[in-house]
Amino acid sequence: MAAATPPDASLPALDSLQPCFDWSTSGARPAEQWKVGTEYERWAIGPDGQPLPYDGPVSIRALLDGFASRGWQPYLESGRPIALDRDGASISLEPAGQFELSGKAVRTIGQMIAERDAHLAQVREVAGPLGVRFAFVGANPLTTYNDVPKMPKGRYGVMRAWMPRVGSLGLQMMHLTCTVQANIDFGSPQEGMEMMRLGHLLSPVFIALFANSPWIEGKDTGKASWRAHIWTDVDQRRCDVRRFAFDPKATMADYTEWLIDMPMYFVDEVRPDGSHGFAAMDGKYTFRDFFERGWNGRRPTLADWELHASTAFPDIRLKRWLEVRQADCVPPDALPALPALVKGLFYDATARREALALLADGDTQLDRDALRAAACQDALNARVGDVDLRVWANSALDIAVRGLERQIAAGSEDASAVQALAP
Repeated sequence: MAAATPPDASLPALDSLQPCFDWSTSGARPAEQWKVGTEYERWAIGPDGQPLPYDGPVSIRALLDGFASRGWQPYLESGRPIALDRDGASISLEPAGQFELSGKAVRTIGQMIAERDAHLAQVREVAGPLGVRFAFVGANPLTTYNDVPKMPKGRYGVMRAWMPRVGSLGLQMMHLTCTVQANIDFGSPQEGMEMMRLGHLLSPVFIALFANSPWIEGKDTGKASWRAHIWTDVDQRRCDVRRFAFDPKATMADYTEWLIDMPMYFVDEVRPDGSHGFAAMDGKYTFRDFFERGWNGRRPTLADWELHASTAFPDIRLKRWLEVRQADCVPPDALPALPALVKGLFYDATARREALALLADGDTQLDRDALRAAACQDALNARVGDVDLRVWANSALDIAVRGLERQIAAGSEDASAVQALAP
């Protein structure tokens, strides 16, 4: 996720829910303006072989201070740095100190690679003298939930209290996993929903290609991607969009209605002294309840809606852009593969049509849940009925390469994109 920003106390209260519906559609932009952003998390490991604590001479805070001394602007919560921003990119912390770069939105995969290389070079400058190394894996293979450090971010405290009430794996998701994510644009609400449907159809392919989390807490899970599997038992109200994910007639209004009726974790309150903090809603209010009844004397603003939208966890998340969220974190050399694959499949209309046909778009008899579960279990060796996932994945890669080649010919991409998908 991107670095947090304080709530804007000057925003007016919503007088209808229409701005919530307009929020996502307002992100539509012409294809010539499309960009791609890449986010990736990894574990910062100290000289003792353990994930870094927040405080101390060798710590998460020491890393943040090192970046701040090199021009990154810190964002404070309760007087402590928890995120950094610079030139459209941000560094932020996940619940157990997973160190995340939310990269700048860029036009080409070559630009993404240049950003990655510059970032990792700066990481070496900051982390090297501390003896800190980084593990690019989808799940922490050794440390238990009880043993990992907990970061001092207010929203995570609320989530820790809530997660065990709605699923058995939410705390492990928060504290033991890392992902790589691609963020993409869309040209119209209709095109955005087609991309969303394609993204959900591609879930087994993305999970299988990037499976990198077979071990957890010192044990072999028996699954190629344990990280992808855990989302089936985190919080169904926040994860399950099956009722419209595969429906060609679904609209952004359907997604927004789902969000409006999703329980709220918290609100970000501005205190009298100008600081802010997260006040738990305890799952008793949906956003619709908040709008209709208010809460503690306040009414929701568009900032509240944006915060609420960030607490939904489907495989493809809609904001004013689309987030492709299925992939395990992979080693640095492989990180550009996800945005390259996504650009090839989503940013070329011919490729989208070919991919939708490949993935049996509209086939209501195919068990998509079973196929996703099989991908978590067996990655590219998964089979469900007549579907051989390795065949789907190879075909999807071929379609993506052709899509990228057309973008290269049109001048909207460079050769690095195809190279990122090379075996």
